Amino acid sequence: MENPADELSALRELVNHRGVVELLDLLARGPHTVRELRGELGLRRPGVSRVLRLLAAYGVVTADVVGSWDESLDIAGPIRLTESGWRTVELLSSFAVWEALYQHSDTARDR
Repeated sequence: MENPADELSALRELVNHRGVVELLDLLARGPHTVRELRGELGLRRPGVSRVLRLLAAYGVVTADVVGSWDESLDIAGPIRLTESGWRTVELLSSFAVWEALYQHSDTARDR
């Protein structure tokens, strides 16, 4: 994304979903299977699948499997971050980015 405001808007949308930040944190440590993600996150398959579908829609995760993220996620192979995923993790590692995300939500709430 070229526009910082668009980037912040997309990040805000992502982090508003349960499990997104935690899943990104795990994938930043290395590729994981759905089963490994479920175990690490303590979520059931529908919860992990929902988060993975969202992240795939944003283009931040990929898997070496032919098929759709809309189907039941029985992906045995590893899921990993894309280049955009690494950029997202990098942004979310910045205190200034989190401050900007919260500052905007506080401003919107005060209106």
